[in-house]
Amino acid sequence: MPRVTVLGVGNPIMGDDGVGLELLAAVQTARPNAAVDYVDGGTGGMELVPVVQDATQLLVLDAVAGPTPGTVVQLEGDQVPRLLSSKLSPHQVGLLDVFAAARLLGREPTLIRVVGVVPSSVEVRLGLSDVVAAALGEATALACQTLDEWLDAPAAADAELSQPPASHDPRFTPTPGDRGLPHA
Repeated sequence: MPRVTVLGVGNPIMGDDGVGLELLAAVQTARPNAAVDYVDGGTGGMELVPVVQDATQLLVLDAVAGPTPGTVVQLEGDQVPRLLSSKLSPHQVGLLDVFAAARLLGREPTLIRVVGVVPSSVEVRLGLSDVVAAALGEATALACQTLDEWLDAPAAADAELSQPPASHDPRFTPTPGDRGLPHA
């Protein structure tokens, strides 16, 4: 079974930079599941490499750069490196470096998705701004939707394997020398 990891990152004393950790707590409460590793990455750096390497599917929760504070953002695939190359503050985790190290070491997740909120302020202060706090519900729902999709994927694949192909014709019973035509 794929190893699903939810990694919350950020610095709670830098205002909205702590949104990833708030999201982590909310998602863990909404979707408690023994099949999911919930990891508080805080302001960790290269010590997060083993966490990233051990994940098959990695959901990163973080503050993300963008023009409108409070906007909920979901990125995956090629969008992730572009997002992570624009750091919000000098205290933000260098996740791009962590992903690069995991790749160089030969083990990285097959799927990486980021769910985050565009911050209003990443200055030294405790707590989230009102606009970012108001977006927590939407961001939590989006992260939970990702987990539901990933955790249901093996069940859906098993169900698909147990179904006959869509082109199955019950009148067709293959016999040696048959050319694949239905029997009349």
